[in-house]
Amino acid sequence: MGKPGMFHTCSRSRAAGILLLALGCTSPFTPAVHAQSIKPVAKLDSASILIGQQAHLDLSVTYRADQGAVTIQWPLITDTVTGKVPILHDSHVDTILPDKQRDPFLFRQERRLTITSWDSGYWAIPPFSFVINGDTVDTDPLLLTVNTVPVDTTQAIRDIKDIYTVPFSLADWLKDHWQAIAGGLAAILAIVALFLYLRRRSRRPPPPPPAAPPVPLHARTLLALEALGQKKLWQQDKAKQYHTELTEIVRGYLQERYGVPAMEQTTDELLAALRLSSMPNAQQERLARMLRLADMVKFAKWNALPAENEQVLDHAVRLVQETADTRPDAPLA
Repeated sequence: MGKPGMFHTCSRSRAAGILLLALGCTSPFTPAVHAQSIKPVAKLDSASILIGQQAHLDLSVTYRADQGAVTIQWPLITDTVTGKVPILHDSHVDTILPDKQRDPFLFRQERRLTITSWDSGYWAIPPFSFVINGDTVDTDPLLLTVNTVPVDTTQAIRDIKDIYTVPFSLADWLKDHWQAIAGGLAAILAIVALFLYLRRRSRRPPPPPPAAPPVPLHARTLLALEALGQKKLWQQDKAKQYHTELTEIVRGYLQERYGVPAMEQTTDELLAALRLSSMPNAQQERLARMLRLADMVKFAKWNALPAENEQVLDHAVRLVQETADTRPDAPLA
């Protein structure tokens, strides 16, 4: 593809056509050189802290979406980095566009770990191993220095104070006996709840109407797509909301239909997982164009043409109709 500035010299329809052609023709296989060029990064916002202070350990992987599919498997992270460095908070993985105005194809997956240490010393943070397109790539090791609190040896050492008798306080008494009080209140509430239950049971309401028969997955999905079309979101300049709801409906259908975690995966990860499924290639290609256009609208602020907005809904309906499981024993709602 050309540089972003070249799009301004072309007409709107021609630019959209070139972009869709480039997205549709992207090869699902990434060269080994591209996989090796993706380097995960680990860095500390502070390499030296006091005992008990907190530091942030940032992990990130930057890659391009226009150079082939990228599958990233993050390392398993528990509640500690090492035995001396526990993790206080995990932001989990988030995908962003670091420069979406100038480069809408540049993506970054990032994760922030809040760490601390209660022992002074020099604690090594070992490399984190990522699996990127099947290859294992490690981050660089880090070193966290934990210092003790300085003691002023020029001051005199004070003796231990005598035992101080605390006067009676209702607040302290309630604090010491709150379990007994809470147990009594819970018993009273249980008795009241039992009384109300028995009273309502004596006035048994009529039986509820029979439940509606279960609806097949493809029928539910088609109804949801029809309801989305009736909202007329993109006609009200709500194209981002329109593509978001459309992809959520399609991803939910794919997750139930093919048993893949479609709601949690990126576009490239979902397409890679579906290559191993029974979905025909024609439907996979149609799905790829649909999801990549939605990513451009949601993340790169791409203004899709009216014909593209209408066509993507038609493609979603055709995808469901052509991949529906109509067997008598197919799963129902």
